This record gives sequence, C-alpha cells and structure tokens, in this order.
Amino acid sequence: MKLQRSAASAAALMVVAGSLVSCGGPAKTASDSEKTEPAHPWDWTPEDPTLLEGKEVYRQECALCHNEGEEGAPRLNEPEEWAKRSEKGIDAMVRKAIEGFIGPDGEMPARGGSDYLTDEEMASAVEFMVAASEQALTN
Repeated sequence: MKLQRSAASAAALMVVAGSLVSCGGPAKTASDSEKTEPAHPWDWTPEDPTLLEGKEVYRQECALCHNEGEEGAPRLNEPEEWAKRSEKGIDAMVRKAIEGFIGPDGEMPARGGSDYLTDEEMASAVEFMVAASEQALTN
C-alpha cells in the first residue's frame, strides 16, 4: 500500500514539475545567462578601463543618490535626464560634479560629499554614469 502511494505521489510530483518547466520555456544554460543584458544600467560592465574605474567609484560613492534620485539627482536608469545634461558637454558635467552646484532639480554637493575623491575619479564616475545611462536606451 505504501509503495503504491509513494509511486502515485512521485508521478504527481513529476507532472507538476514538468508543467512548471514547460511554463518557463527551455531551461537556460550558463552561456545563455552570460548573453543577457543587465537588468539595470548600474549592472553593466564596461570594457574601457576608465569606465570600469568610474563604475567602482559610482558603486561606492554615487549610487546612494543616483540609483534612487535622492535630492533631485538624475537616476542612472533615466537616460533622457542624462542626455539633457550631456548637451552641455562632459567637461561641464565633470566640473559641476567636482565643484558642486544648486540647480532647479536639486543640489549636487562638491565631489558628492566625498572630499577625498580625485578629479580623475570624479571624471571617470561621471563618464561611467553617462555611458551606463546610454546603455539603458539600448536595452
């Protein structure tokens, strides 16, 4: 009797498992996951070493505000906001990030409030944010 119940339970489990697999389509392999685009611009990994450095600075120092749009900061997943700012040129954007400014949408503290960041680190972070926001347009 126990054997029949176990066999019936196993068969039912196989039917349920089979239907779950079929709902999701074919199983994904590791190579499939490597080909997928990042879910968010901040997940993008650039090949350029300067942008990679900028990503690290962004992750450690800028993400708190620019992931969520704190204090009016342009969110990384809002490419139209970054495109609008990019019209003024990357040099102007870097200068504002280094010196800080008060704008109509909010305030950017000098060096994002991290006085120890170098001009080069600030520039690489800004360049990463602009490039990552452009990635959001292509995904």
